[in-house]
Amino acid sequence: MTSGRACVVTGAGIISPLGRGLEATRAALAAGRSGIAPIGAFDAAGFPVLCAGEVRDARIPRGSARQAVLADVALAEALAQAQLEVAATADAGRAVSFAFGKPTVDLEMLAAHAAAWRAACDPELLPREVPGLAAARQEADPATLLRRLGRAVGAGGPLYSSYTACASGNDALGLGKRLIERGQAEVVIAGATDSQVHPLSLIEFELLSALSHEPAARACRPFDRQRTGFVVGEGAAVLVLESAEHARARGARPLARIAGYGSSLDCHGLTKCHPQGRGAAQAMRAALADAGARPEQIDYVNAHGTGTVLNDQSEAAALHAVWGEAVARLPVSSTKAMTGHLLTAASAIEAVITLIALSDGLLPPNLNFEHPDPECELNLVTAPRQGARLAHAMSNGFGFGGQNSSLILAA
Repeated sequence: MTSGRACVVTGAGIISPLGRGLEATRAALAAGRSGIAPIGAFDAAGFPVLCAGEVRDARIPRGSARQAVLADVALAEALAQAQLEVAATADAGRAVSFAFGKPTVDLEMLAAHAAAWRAACDPELLPREVPGLAAARQEADPATLLRRLGRAVGAGGPLYSSYTACASGNDALGLGKRLIERGQAEVVIAGATDSQVHPLSLIEFELLSALSHEPAARACRPFDRQRTGFVVGEGAAVLVLESAEHARARGARPLARIAGYGSSLDCHGLTKCHPQGRGAAQAMRAALADAGARPEQIDYVNAHGTGTVLNDQSEAAALHAVWGEAVARLPVSSTKAMTGHLLTAASAIEAVITLIALSDGLLPPNLNFEHPDPECELNLVTAPRQGARLAHAMSNGFGFGGQNSSLILAA
């Protein structure tokens, strides 16, 4: 372990395709209800991708950066649960460690600007005549979002932004853990937000042949032999991290402890992970070592499980490498069949889902699993399972380019 200073979670906030807030998320997990549905964010007629995991429980003002609004919603819930008051002046003991997706643009606004530019042949017209686009892009800029979060909680300590593709959320939380353990902060606002349900983003993934073209009800099927790709989702999750001493001094009730964090890089390919899961196994072993835990002490794994052939087989190989024969008894599920793949925000959302699993004894389901893959022999939780006794749970986040992160939460 890094030091004797324990990092505890005192507040959590979430908004995702499963709903707005912890209670809505709990209810969806317990019911095995997916939030994946036909695309509503834009007119998808003729589009090859039929569905997405969209947030439908938030009002997004026109011209606002969608991922910024989602982050605000999750932050408000996390601060309320933690009963953490905003500091009147910048508090050097408060820090922010957050991951943001890439900014997207309003297509209608962009089309109007392009038409005006073509008519005037003036390259300066775009930002000058219609400042809404420039304002929206600035609001979505990660540096701007990071400062907003810092001001929102009165942070005067370190402000960090992580971007390690789909490993980003865990890396933001892991960095927050390190700041607490090393005495660089007493409180860290950590998490991630992303919103890529957008035609340009979907086309980028479509060009990689990564997306499922199936109807919403069965589009995402992690670890199933007939899986056809992933589904893009959106959302945000925030955790309030504190040193155990700071939480105790102010009378806060810890929800869990972040016990372990590990990361690695495959260096295998631009988008492909290592086929034997070498880097994924390394990240999981590093998280176990950081937690001072043995593999058999982990009671549940929330898998990265995107529903693509290579990713699922690679992660399964990594789990076998770390657990050996004991993997047959380890409950595993990927919740992306319910939320879609939230990209930059994926592992932060899944960390909150893992927190719910710990606190409620609820093993969330790996939906749409019907056809076992001999390359993915795992003890999959295929229906919600209540009453589980969990002491330690792991959540994995593996990204393009072999960027890997694993987080261990302890009850």
